[in-house]
Amino acid sequence: MENAAVITLAGLCLGITLTGLLGVFLRQGSQRERLSLGLVYIAFIGLIALPLVKVLAEGALIYFMPVLLILLLTLPPTFFYYVAAKTTSASPTRVLWRDLALPLTGVVVCIGYLILPTQAKETLFISGELPSGILPTALTLLTFTLILIWPFVSFAYLIAVLRRLTSYRAHIRELFSNVENRDFRWVDVVMVLLVLIWAVGAFSLVEDNLTDGTYLIDGLLLALTAACLLSLNIFAPLTPPDLPPIDDGAELDPKYARSALTDDHAAKLAFKVEAAMRKDALYLDPSLSLQKLSKEVGALPNQVSQTLNQEIGSSFFDYVAHWRIEASKPMIMAGDTSVLAVALDVGFNSRSTFYKAFKRETGMTPKDYRAAQQTAA
Repeated sequence: MENAAVITLAGLCLGITLTGLLGVFLRQGSQRERLSLGLVYIAFIGLIALPLVKVLAEGALIYFMPVLLILLLTLPPTFFYYVAAKTTSASPTRVLWRDLALPLTGVVVCIGYLILPTQAKETLFISGELPSGILPTALTLLTFTLILIWPFVSFAYLIAVLRRLTSYRAHIRELFSNVENRDFRWVDVVMVLLVLIWAVGAFSLVEDNLTDGTYLIDGLLLALTAACLLSLNIFAPLTPPDLPPIDDGAELDPKYARSALTDDHAAKLAFKVEAAMRKDALYLDPSLSLQKLSKEVGALPNQVSQTLNQEIGSSFFDYVAHWRIEASKPMIMAGDTSVLAVALDVGFNSRSTFYKAFKRETGMTPKDYRAAQQTAA
């Protein structure tokens, strides 16, 4: 009998997943994003339902287990394509044949299991023994091989997803001066949960096939899965900002190798940007974006971005934050208003973002900075 806590967690995860799947059909979004997310939810449903099937419908295991193999092999590539669709406004990433190789192999193995006699399937999936015959032996060996390969393949997709999310975060910091409502915090949450789920999931998968497994690992995996699914349910409906394309599998190119911006032009543009910030105090605008700054100085956004990176040595986000922090220092020293009021006055959207930027810029919190300046005086 499955552990009661595992069954409870499985039921909870299943409810969360079904809610998310329903939301995919009800909300709007790109077809690629909705399709890939729907497949992610379906794969999770299969993986989560295993403990419930074992308890409530053990006889169905002979049909459920072969299908579960397909879902397991499908989950990594579909999640990658969902993240790719979620983090760009460009045309959807083309599906590569290499991403279909393992899922299609799983389909072939599944068909092989389904054509086995019922008694052979019951011996395999219920009794846990290997029936006689070449086909059951071949299918079992192929399944075992696929399961051993899965941690390595899924790890490759995990790295691809993390690189994609990292590029996305860097991309929006090149375009917006406030990012609280741009990345929705889902980037950090998903990155942490993905790493944890992969580590526990890979260990659990190998352990289940080499030993009897433990309820502790199964429960931990389900708990992490529940957290990941809740994050998906919360963040998936949010619409990301319209972004220029992010090249698949590539980081932002800081060298701008194909740019026509000359060194002399970049130096003059850097002077114009500095003058605009100093004279017009553009940084005080909470909605200041690279597009707005570009219009102000009469240049293309990619030229301004290149100038900031090459001439000034900063991303757009960090550059604007620097001006805002400098403007906040006299207010912090005066101590007449709250930290939140100061943050909002200089263009930040939140107290926490101001704190992080201030400490990154000065190495101190606003309170410590005021105390240090008073002591120095």
